[in-house]
Amino acid sequence: MTPLLPIICFILLSSSNLAHASSPPSTPHHNGPIDVVIGVDEQNPDDWYNNMIGAVRGAVDSLPPSSSSSSSSSYNIRAICADTTCCSVVALSRDYTPLRPCLLWMDARSANQAKQIMSVANEIASSTNTNILDAFPELRVNCNGEGPISAEWLLPKAMWIAQNEPEIYENAEIICEYQDYLNYRLTGKMVASGCNVASRWHHDGWDALEKNHGSGDKDENKGRPMKLYEALGMKDLAAKLPKKTLAMGDVVGTLSDEAAGDLNLPKDTLVVQGGPDAFVGMIGLGTIRPGQLCLITGSSHLHCLITPTASSAPGTWGAYRGAPLAHLCFAEGGQSSTGSLVRWVKELLGGDDNISYKTLDDEAAKIPPGCEGLVALETWQGSRTPHTDPLARGAFAGLTLAHSRAHIFRSIMEAVCYGTRACFDALEAAASQSSDMPKVDEVVIAGGATRSPLWLQLHADISGRTFLLNENTDGPLLGCAILASVGAGIHPSVEDAAGAMIRRERTVRPDPSSRKVYDRLYNDLYLKLRPGVKPVFNALSELRGGDASDDRDKKKYTISPSLLAADWSDMKGEVQKCIDANVCHLHVDVFDGVYLDSPHALTFGPQMIHAIRKRFANHPQLILDVHLCVDRPARYAKALSEAGATRLIFMFEATVSLDEAVEFATEIRSLGMKCGVSINPKTPISEVYPLLETGLVDLVDILAVEPGFGGQAFNPISEQKITDLRKWRSERDIDVKILVDGGINSETVKRAVEAGAEILVAGTAIFRHRDGFSAALKDLTQ
Repeated sequence: MTPLLPIICFILLSSSNLAHASSPPSTPHHNGPIDVVIGVDEQNPDDWYNNMIGAVRGAVDSLPPSSSSSSSSSYNIRAICADTTCCSVVALSRDYTPLRPCLLWMDARSANQAKQIMSVANEIASSTNTNILDAFPELRVNCNGEGPISAEWLLPKAMWIAQNEPEIYENAEIICEYQDYLNYRLTGKMVASGCNVASRWHHDGWDALEKNHGSGDKDENKGRPMKLYEALGMKDLAAKLPKKTLAMGDVVGTLSDEAAGDLNLPKDTLVVQGGPDAFVGMIGLGTIRPGQLCLITGSSHLHCLITPTASSAPGTWGAYRGAPLAHLCFAEGGQSSTGSLVRWVKELLGGDDNISYKTLDDEAAKIPPGCEGLVALETWQGSRTPHTDPLARGAFAGLTLAHSRAHIFRSIMEAVCYGTRACFDALEAAASQSSDMPKVDEVVIAGGATRSPLWLQLHADISGRTFLLNENTDGPLLGCAILASVGAGIHPSVEDAAGAMIRRERTVRPDPSSRKVYDRLYNDLYLKLRPGVKPVFNALSELRGGDASDDRDKKKYTISPSLLAADWSDMKGEVQKCIDANVCHLHVDVFDGVYLDSPHALTFGPQMIHAIRKRFANHPQLILDVHLCVDRPARYAKALSEAGATRLIFMFEATVSLDEAVEFATEIRSLGMKCGVSINPKTPISEVYPLLETGLVDLVDILAVEPGFGGQAFNPISEQKITDLRKWRSERDIDVKILVDGGINSETVKRAVEAGAEILVAGTAIFRHRDGFSAALKDLTQ
């Protein structure tokens, strides 16, 4: 359920709160049993308007008598402004009635469409030998073009409708958001919010607004990502979006006759453009100047930093140009489930006792930092930043019979704060790359978390930053009042209105001793838990997405792209394609041209491994298997370990004896890498058995071609080797993975898997497929 819909009446000169009311929340509904609707969240758009009627009437009726009259009708209600959740997408018919329930922001069914966008963009950029940001500059806001794109945003949701409900999409005259629909019901005018289009629609916010500010430009698609739409087969989406865009604080119009009657307000009441709740909250917190950081708390957390320029970097969204206000830029981080998660745990732990938050807070306050060995992940509804992953789910680690409900409750509060710190750190790192902006030590906070002294202190202790609270902590509602006051002409600008209407109340500083403990817990536990459970979440997603019984008889295998066959002139783009497709087990051949006596057998070195690991540091799931085919291989072990190799696979034939092989394997393990061994087609598999019995090696690379060159045919002798090794390891209960390398394509993949291979290295078949990268993966995984 969404929170109560609150309405507050403010005095627009001073921000004094005169009256407030709220209506019951709209309940998300699902079409189907719960086991098939995980990630499905919808609402009826008409419920929003009907609930607003009740809340507005309640607030107006509760206005206190003025000094000149005993009736609330004596007040001059000048303007109304609404903030809404963004990424709640509505499809409307020609008469602007909803064709289907709204896809709420937390509806994650469009995760595949989000992947499709990045995959298509990367393929086009690669095929034209173009940087992805030169081909599609609008993707800059998605971690500087590295992606991924959140499944929450408008474009993947519109694609989901088009692909899964084509009749609905075809009949949709308008595809818009909650904000646009609500303003339409109030005024009869369909306009988009400038803040929404800049931050969630892949539009250039300022360009989209220029035609509304006297530029005289007649291009209805100015600022829109038309080239991306065309590449995705979604060019017609542009015609379905609202034709006009207004910045927050601009006047949409006056109330329609119907809305005036429904709300019991004068027809000349102005409706002023608002926007996404969190970004309107930035205005209400006074976060409107470069270097200011705010945290909006509620069912989710939003972290917003006003930046000097519209620069971008991995691990953040934005910076958006023309948001939150037309002349500003900001970057953001986000956590999908925070207040909603705390509420869920409260209801779960309280049972039928209806236990209060205060009781749980008081119990949790008695638990020491770290919850006596219990740590949680807060990603119950997926992860936004700094690691965008709609498939992520929540987790507890270290749970024992000694832990109480207080431990569980506190661990969830701590987990949210760990995630908040990760988002803050990523925002600061991104901003510092393009400017001299100093470290941000203060955060203005608003929303539900401010009502819990314990949780507020945990935010300060874990993030290591001072938190500032305003007198009015409901940033979105005060932000609406500020915008309304500008639209109504009460204040000349948002800056003037914020200066008159915002007042600081108190400060919460981190406790030095607790901060020290949390620094260690954050680095040693929380940051390691995220990448550690990612493969489990991916496996669970596959189980949820289909009939588990269908998979029991299928042999599981991993495709490992060989960078030997990649486009060496665009290695960043090639690796990015793999990550976007969730193919993160990469094979890197390091050949020196000496062991294989050929000037053409000269490939990569530690520098390339280091460059890949550094460039994709925000992707800890990336596995780099380094196949070392060199003269005197021991020389390279330390350098490759320092460069970031996950596993070092050495040629068995490069060692002169079993003792030398054992010694080298021991060194590899001592350097923190996993160890694999590779054998040539002519070497009997039985020769490596004594080495495998030492337990030092966890993978055998069975070469199906002669090492050194791509595009060779698959040697069938490798199938028998795979079968023999599988049987041998089973008889001796030895844990070693079987990798086959060379000649893998859509035909040989089946033979290798049937024989028992678990990791299949493919180069030419992936990177040089005639129909592109996605088609290649499909051929290899069908």
